[in-house]
Amino acid sequence: MRYTYLRAVVAALLAIVGLAALAPAAPAAAQGRQRCFPETGLCVSGPILDYWERNGGLAVFGYPITEQRVAGVEATWEGPVQWFERDRLEDHGNEGKGVLAGRLGAAVLELQGRAWQHFPLAAERPAGCRFFEVTGHTLCGVFLRYWERNGGLERFGYPVSEPMVETIAGWTGSVQYFERRRMEHHQELAGTD
Repeated sequence: MRYTYLRAVVAALLAIVGLAALAPAAPAAAQGRQRCFPETGLCVSGPILDYWERNGGLAVFGYPITEQRVAGVEATWEGPVQWFERDRLEDHGNEGKGVLAGRLGAAVLELQGRAWQHFPLAAERPAGCRFFEVTGHTLCGVFLRYWERNGGLERFGYPVSEPMVETIAGWTGSVQYFERRRMEHHQELAGTD
């Protein structure tokens, strides 16, 4: 009886191994390289890893705080998404757009009950600034320089506010909201812009 049981187990294992050999290979993205972080026990891979590395990595986005998974975003899109300490990255490769940062600037304002569509629009168009007709806001000075040097429209989206003074977690300073981010001008950090 013991011999018959052992023979049945071995036959079953061989059948499974044989079927696995016939199965199609996993997509290339699933087989690609990944970077794992012992700090969170999570990994980043595929197009999201490529975007993360090209656009500042740990310093800009922070550590991954979720696994990459398919999720619905803003009731209009569903696809691969991964959350990081300071951003949500979305793989829109199936639409030919590549990886995009989530619209977190607009989402934060919405969660606070502050509709950016009702913010005061640019009163003037100062020299050296960019005006965005689509939102009615300008981008100037340190915010414009940082925006241009670090990914511009693709990474930050359009400005959805003019610069304003806010207090955030005990810090008070100038901030400007964008579709995908909030920029903060920390004057206390000498030489930053």
